[in-house]
This record gives sequence, structure tokens and C-alpha cells, in this order.
Amino acid sequence: MLRILILFLNYLVIVSAQASCETIRVNGEHNWFGVSYRESSQAPLQGLAVELANKVFSDVGIKPNYQAMVPWKRQFLQLETGDLDVIIAAFYNQQRGNKFVYSEAVGVEYSSAFIHIEERAAFSDVESLVGKRGIQLLGSSFGDQFDSYAKQNLTISTMDDLDRAIRLIALKRADYLLYATHGGRQKIATSEYADSLVDLQPSIIKQPIYMVMSKSSPCLEYLDDINRAIRLNRDDF
Repeated sequence: MLRILILFLNYLVIVSAQASCETIRVNGEHNWFGVSYRESSQAPLQGLAVELANKVFSDVGIKPNYQAMVPWKRQFLQLETGDLDVIIAAFYNQQRGNKFVYSEAVGVEYSSAFIHIEERAAFSDVESLVGKRGIQLLGSSFGDQFDSYAKQNLTISTMDDLDRAIRLIALKRADYLLYATHGGRQKIATSEYADSLVDLQPSIIKQPIYMVMSKSSPCLEYLDDINRAIRLNRDDF
């Protein structure tokens, strides 16, 4: 009986801490190199967005509780069900905007089409992607305007492995990879395909990056404080 009582009291402590937002359950994309990524499935989340989030939550007085790696689309489902409080870096689209609460912008990201260097003559702008085989990471969104254009005009497959996607372009088994410009350059520069791939310039997409919060998160009461801390720290992004 005493053991049951102790377990129950511990449960109440956990629930109380969550309800008062002493901790905030955090996750992020594991394939966004440089911004929010993991070296392996068991490795901690790292990148510029993690560094900024840690400063923001420290300023607000909330302890971040980083969750284990789960697929990108499942993280948004967890936001929707209230099993996750915040994704630390994501783009906006209307579907997400209808379901979640967005912070102020934490930074800006450019995205490009990465192509084989020998195929540069076949690419010039967004229209030159028509009729070619594209790849993007599972769950990626490049804003409502581009997503709509891509759905109507482009042929794009999805996968959840950035290394494999890069390899497919290098081996010419696909024609282009849609990915963040700076992160893609960094990732490719450290790969065996550094001399094989280039990104289409100028970058084809420019988007603000935001923190995305669950509407059922008790930490929403600190949104103004979070936004204030973002303004103070985002120059470091």
C-alpha cells in the first residue's frame, strides 16, 4: 500500500511539473545538417537551432527535455496530440499554421536544388526542374507557394536518409535533391561526393525558420517570454 502511495505521489509531481511548464519537451529534425541534426539515431540533437533553443529556454527559466529521435512527420503528430511541446526549427505552411502555434522567426534558411556537376547545363531555374527526377526528405515543406507548384509540376520522391539521397544524385539515379543550401554544402563537402555535386544558384527558396508549439502545451503561457528571448539571441543563429 505504501509503495502504491509513493508511486502515486511521484506521478502527481511529474504531472504538476508538466502542467506548470518547469520542463519543456523538445525535439527537432534529425536530417537538417547544421541547423538541427543527429550524428546517429542514438546521438543527441545538435546544431544552431539547439544552441539557440538552449539560450532561449534558459532565459525564460524552463528546462528543455530533449526527446529521442522519431521521424519528422511523427513529431508533428506528437505536437498535435500534446505528447511534444515544441519543435525547435521548422518552416511555415498553412496546414501547420492551422494546427500549431508559431514563435517569432529564429532565422532564415535558403534552399536549393543540388545537382550533379556534369548536369549543370540542364538546369537554370525552378522551371528547369520540370520533367526531371527530384528527391526531398520525408516531411519536407518549402512553403505553400513552392509546395503547390511542386505538386502540380514536379516529380519528387521522398526518403528519410540524407546520405542516401546525396548518393543517388552523385550516381545519377536521380536528377536533383531539394535541400537547405548552407547545410547541404557543408554536408556534401564532408562526403566522398564533394567534387561531384553543386547547388543551383541563386537559391530557389528563402524561408523564415520558427519554433513550433503544440496548442495544448502548458508552456504556451510563456510564448511572449520565449519570443522576447528569441529576439535577444537570434543574431547568434
